[in-house]
Amino acid sequence: MFQDDINILDIVDLVEWQKIQDAFANSLEVTLQTVFSKGDLLTVPSRSDRLHKELLDKAANVEEFCKDCFLAAGANDPSHIKETTEFKCPLGLSIFAVPIKAVREKAAAHVIIGPVIFKNRKTPAEYAEDAKKFGIQPDDLMDALIEIKVFTYNRIHFITDLIDRIFSYIVQTGYHKKRLGEIAPKIAEMDPMFSRYYEEKILNALLNACALALDADSGSVMVLDKKTNSLHIKVSQKMDKDIVDNTSVKIGEGIAGIVAATAQPLLLPKDKDKKGISDKLKRKNIKSSMVVPLGKISKENAKDLYGVINLNIARKERDFSEKDTALVQELTNLASIALAGIQHADPE
Repeated sequence: MFQDDINILDIVDLVEWQKIQDAFANSLEVTLQTVFSKGDLLTVPSRSDRLHKELLDKAANVEEFCKDCFLAAGANDPSHIKETTEFKCPLGLSIFAVPIKAVREKAAAHVIIGPVIFKNRKTPAEYAEDAKKFGIQPDDLMDALIEIKVFTYNRIHFITDLIDRIFSYIVQTGYHKKRLGEIAPKIAEMDPMFSRYYEEKILNALLNACALALDADSGSVMVLDKKTNSLHIKVSQKMDKDIVDNTSVKIGEGIAGIVAATAQPLLLPKDKDKKGISDKLKRKNIKSSMVVPLGKISKENAKDLYGVINLNIARKERDFSEKDTALVQELTNLASIALAGIQHADPE
């Protein structure tokens, strides 16, 4: 029987985890890394900062100066950290340890966020004094600190909550899938209702994660019905029921159909001038949209078209970016792996 004292390496694909961590770090513009509950480094740091990579490793008195930092102290045994915890250093930098829960609130690993700067930077004179303690040049320290972002409390809360939800979901999905495999390996084949339930659970989690990460106003996942060669909405967020129930898009027709046919994402309004796109823009209230193909790993280990994910912004503050697209593509890769081995419940 699968035990509650789990090894994260038994239930997640570390290569996919690293890719998703990299995508989140680039999208959120913050350094991320993952450690085991006992403190060993699990991943390569994503978006590693020059301060730690080049300066602090060579600086004098660094162990004394950074003694309160998680990376210098807490990482030796983070197993006691049960909730998101902030660690500070004299430079005014903050590092957050987010426990990634697998089962019964038990942390399988910790994602480390930072360093980041809260609200305001120190004055040049204060940084010069810090540089003196390190035995490094003030200009070198200032140059290294420029790339470390200044975040508000709300932004940090958003990031820690996002990391907690999505990475914990990855671990929990892996745990339950392994547990299910031990209890009833053939259950998905035996019971189509289970396949349908598991499919919707994965797609809802994918849509929720993407919408949360990108602060989207609405969205949907459309799946391919191979009998009619058309896309239908399987799960949605903040969309009219009539649209959800009645939307049917042939492959090659409409924006979603073009993405399904080409297997290439579209970013609007950026890609509106591409051939055949501009005359298909019908929803004038949408400020920015992203449509990304979703594949499913087949028995031959190839990725077949499964459907598309649509995300929309109706507000006028911002448009989706290429970095946003990269993040969604990594999350769809995760969903593709999770969908492997279950039956596709075609629309009736």
